[in-house]
Amino acid sequence: NPFRRPVATTVFLIGTVVALWLGIGATLPIDKSLTLGLFQIDSTVKYHDVGI
Repeated sequence: NPFRRPVATTVFLIGTVVALWLGIGATLPIDKSLTLGLFQIDSTVKYHDVGI
């Protein structure tokens, strides 16, 4: 009965969600893989002109 073991049930559910999240992310392009495109992350690197 999983309701008698709340710690094991919590670990199982979190592990299942993480496995599904990473499994879906594995099929997406690399820039959307971790966030699944749900969050806006600016992945461009900006270089400032440094005068020498």
